Amino acid sequence: MNVQLEAIPGHSEPPGASDVGSDRRSDALQDALARVASLEAKLSLQARARTELVHLVSHELRNPITVISGFGRLLQNEAHGTLNKEQAHYIDQSLKACRRLDQFVVDLLEAQPESGTPLSVEMLDADVHGLIRSHMESLSPLLEERGIKVDLSLAARSPRFRFDERRIEQVITNLMSNAIRYGRPGGIIRVLTNTRRDSESGATESIEVIVEDDGPGIPKEDREHLFAPYVRGEGHDDCEGLGIGLAICRRVMTAHGGRIHVEASEFGGARFVFELPCRHATEGG
Repeated sequence: MNVQLEAIPGHSEPPGASDVGSDRRSDALQDALARVASLEAKLSLQARARTELVHLVSHELRNPITVISGFGRLLQNEAHGTLNKEQAHYIDQSLKACRRLDQFVVDLLEAQPESGTPLSVEMLDADVHGLIRSHMESLSPLLEERGIKVDLSLAARSPRFRFDERRIEQVITNLMSNAIRYGRPGGIIRVLTNTRRDSESGATESIEVIVEDDGPGIPKEDREHLFAPYVRGEGHDDCEGLGIGLAICRRVMTAHGGRIHVEASEFGGARFVFELPCRHATEGG
């Protein structure tokens, strides 16, 4: 039997075609690497410029804060005349705002991505409900200005436990400021707390604080990114802010062994939730 083998037409490349394709891929790779290097250099330059700006702003803020606080203390001590009860209250609130602003300068430096400074916390017995009520009072001028009402719904019991009162006030301040900034004028902000108890002993294990607004809300894919420094929600470029508030909130909660996240609000806006472990004096820390 004679068998004849016949060549079947294939897709073989002409001589040199493989080398040409390889050269093109190599050129494309080199081009991509060059673009990446250029982008890295640009980001590095932006980071340095931002760090310099933060230090400059921090320095320039410190002087007026010191001056305002100094005059405030003079008035508070009645060095230049007696204050009535209402005036004394306003001076006290102004000094508290100065202290928060001074702490903001510190936070601004701490929030730098290149800063390896651990967040310090001072754990003392305190009442989180009392802290919330006090803070609502200090925010009343801003709320009145935008015609926003606050629906305050606190748990029946407010256990005293150990946490850094100043740091947790920072968290509440940042969340409330965002709610006021992004909520609807004439709208509503809801603030509520829930306690979680041990199923056997009945002891309070943690307290959950919720702040929700009726603003535009935050897309699901953007929610976790908001807790990174200098990140703000899409579509909010017209609002003031540096995008460090939520990064500070995350650091504060981590330092307390707690957690914070954001989800959709039943009002259509954002619902921020942070959970604080109820550490008692016998637990230390």
